[in-house]
Amino acid sequence: MKLFILGLLISNFSYAWTLNNNFGAYFKDSKVKVYVDESTVCDKNQVTYSELEGLIRPAVDDFWNKIPTTNLNLIPAGFSVPITTINEGRLCSPTDDQCIQEGTNAGNDGTPADGLIPAVNDIVIACNSNPLNFGGGNVLAVTIPNKFSGKKIVGAIILINDSSDTFGRLSRSDQIAVIAHEIGHALGLGHSEDQSALMYYRTVQLRQALGQDDIDGISYLYPIGGDLYGLSDDGIISCGTVTSKETPPSNSPPLQMGITFASLIVIFEILKLFNRPKTRTTP
Repeated sequence: MKLFILGLLISNFSYAWTLNNNFGAYFKDSKVKVYVDESTVCDKNQVTYSELEGLIRPAVDDFWNKIPTTNLNLIPAGFSVPITTINEGRLCSPTDDQCIQEGTNAGNDGTPADGLIPAVNDIVIACNSNPLNFGGGNVLAVTIPNKFSGKKIVGAIILINDSSDTFGRLSRSDQIAVIAHEIGHALGLGHSEDQSALMYYRTVQLRQALGQDDIDGISYLYPIGGDLYGLSDDGIISCGTVTSKETPPSNSPPLQMGITFASLIVIFEILKLFNRPKTRTTP
């Protein structure tokens, strides 16, 4: 019975959501604009930039803008100023020196890339045909926050994999769900091991709403009436992807681990009270 109660209480403090980096980065301004690069080309996926732009509003309104426990407000903002390297360039994390060096040397050593994709403000979505950004045709998209102010995100780029036609073969509703998933990465969320979550690490057809795990994760990053501070001084910026085949993530946010550990202490102290031998007093 005690083990059952213990397991039940621990499960109430267990979450499957993770962060997209190890210091809890999130957008400095909770009002975040979402653009499509005006010059993007999605030839292999046969999606026009106007069609891509048309996926943004349902991706934000049907998913992330419907949460009453956050101060987050995603704004479909049309088309951004064209980035010359957006269609073939390398997208690098600000801390990935090797990627940055490869992108800097692109065009001089025969690699199929057109330099680095620069840092942006807000969220910019585009197609990109450089296979070095994706690591395989089964990767639908990749997202990297690439502009920061201290530990807060200023801008992030979402690239649809146009070295493969996988995204273009999805239904429109599934394309919307993929864009919404990648926006979750741009906002600071990692993958979830909960299959009912939008941020689940594998694609799920006909995804039409957030799961409770998504709501918990985004409410942690963007709480109403509060501000979240970075979890550590040393952080590594990572990227978010969604694929049809992927190993589930193993890391959990430090706050979750701390809550669970503290809960265990409280539970064990309660159980000790129940196990304390009773004493009798004699008149």
